[in-house]
Amino acid sequence: MPRILLLFCLMIVFQKVVSGLKLSLTSDGPAVRGSNVSFTATVSGYGGENLKFVYWDDAQPQHTAEFIESSNISKWTVEYPRNLYEARDYTVKVNLMKSFYGIWYLVTTSSTTFDLTDSLNGNLVLNQNNLDRPNKFVAVNKTVHHYIKLPDNELQFLKKNASTIITYWFIDCVYIDQTTDFALNYTYVDVMNDHYIDALVVANNEPLPPITTTTTTTTTTTTTTTTTTTTTTTTPKPTTTQPSTTTIINQNGTTMNGTHNISKRSLINRTTKKKNTIKDFICHNSSIVPIGDTYTYGHYQETISVREPISTVNITGMNWLQHGDLLNLKVNYSGSPPFNYCALYKLGQYNVTGNETCSPNTRTQTTSNVFPLVHYFSDSDQHTVVVVIENDVGKAVSRATINIYKASVHAQLSVIVVPVTFCLLAVILVVFGIAYYQHRSRYTVEVADFDFGQQVKLDYKTFTEHIRICS
Repeated sequence: MPRILLLFCLMIVFQKVVSGLKLSLTSDGPAVRGSNVSFTATVSGYGGENLKFVYWDDAQPQHTAEFIESSNISKWTVEYPRNLYEARDYTVKVNLMKSFYGIWYLVTTSSTTFDLTDSLNGNLVLNQNNLDRPNKFVAVNKTVHHYIKLPDNELQFLKKNASTIITYWFIDCVYIDQTTDFALNYTYVDVMNDHYIDALVVANNEPLPPITTTTTTTTTTTTTTTTTTTTTTTTPKPTTTQPSTTTIINQNGTTMNGTHNISKRSLINRTTKKKNTIKDFICHNSSIVPIGDTYTYGHYQETISVREPISTVNITGMNWLQHGDLLNLKVNYSGSPPFNYCALYKLGQYNVTGNETCSPNTRTQTTSNVFPLVHYFSDSDQHTVVVVIENDVGKAVSRATINIYKASVHAQLSVIVVPVTFCLLAVILVVFGIAYYQHRSRYTVEVADFDFGQQVKLDYKTFTEHIRICS
C-alpha cells in the first residue's frame, strides 16, 4: 500500500511538471459597491481535457465556487451588495485542478486584486464629428459631445437599482446644465483657450413608492311596486377603476401632468437644495466626493484645450517641369500650431482617401503656416504630390499633380546662320574677285614708258620740216 501511494504521488508530481499548464486570472474591476464583478480564468497550454476551477475571495461574507469546464476559459460573476461590503481592495484566487482516475489534484494557482469603490468608475469622453477624441484638444465652433462612459456592470447596477440618475455639468466652475443621459452637447468659441470640465453623476438608490390606485364604486337603488307586495332591490353597477394620475416635477421645477402606471416621488425640493450643495462641492472642494447612504456618485473631471483645425490648404508653384528641373512648391494653410507635415510622392494619378499618415521618420514639425517643398524627379512621367498636415485637433490631406516632359534638343540658330553667312560671303568675294580680274584684263592698254624727267632742248622746225621728218 505505501508503494501505491508513493507511485501515485510521483505520477501527480510528474504530471504537474510536464503538463506545462499556465493559469491567469483577470477581473473587470474596479467596480462600485453593489454591482457585479466578473472574473475570467484562462489556461494556456490546454490539451482538451476537463479542468476544474475552484474560486474564492477574501471578503466577509466569503464567496466560493467550483466549475468543471471542457475548455480553457472559466468565468465567475459575484455581486457585492452595498450593505455588506465596504470600499477597499479585495483578492480573488482560483485553483486549477486536473483529474487522475476520478481524483482531482492541484495543478496551479492564480490570483488577482480588484478595487471596490464608493463612487462610480468610468471616464469622461469627448466626441466631435462622431469620433472620440484621442486627446484633450477640441476644434473651435464645432459641437462637442461630452458623455460619461460607465463600465457595463455599473450601468446595469444603476438601471436595476437607481430610481433617478442626474448628471450635473460645470465648465470653469459655472453651472451649465443637468441631463439624464450622461451626456452634454456644448460648443466652444474661444480658440487657444483651456477649459476645466466637471461632471457629477448622482444616482438615487431609494426604492420607488408602491403603486397607488383609487377605486370608486357607485351603487344604484331600483324600486319595483306591484299590487300584492312591495320589494326593494339594490343592484350594484360594474366597478370602474380610473387610472392613477401622477404629477411629476421635472428637474427645472416645472410641472408636467401625465398618466402613468407607477408613481414617481417629488424631486423639486431635494433637487433645488442639492444643486447648491453640488455647486459648492464642484467649485470649492473637488478632491472629495460626498457619499450618502441612498445615493451613488460619480465625479469626472477633464481639462480641454480649444484649437482651430487645419483648413484652406493651398499648393502653389509650377506643376509642369522639364526633365531635370527641380520641383519647387509652396504650401499655405490655416490652423492652430504646432503642425506636423510630410509629403508623399506617388507615381501617376492618385486619389486622396484621407487616411494618409506621416511616418515618424518623414514627419517634420513647424509652427509656421507655410513651408516649401523641393524635390527632384529622376524620370519623365506624371507624379502626384500628397501633402499631409496635422495639428492637435485634426488632419488635412491635399494633393498636386506634377507633369514632367522631355524637351526636343534643337541646335541654336546662330550655329547654323553664322557659318552659312560666312560661306556665302566667301563665295561672293571669290566670284567678285574673278569677275574683277577678267574685267580688268579685257580693258588693259599698253602704255609707252616715256621719261619725261629729262628736259631735251628741241630745235625750232617749221611745219614742213616736221612732216618731212615723220614721213
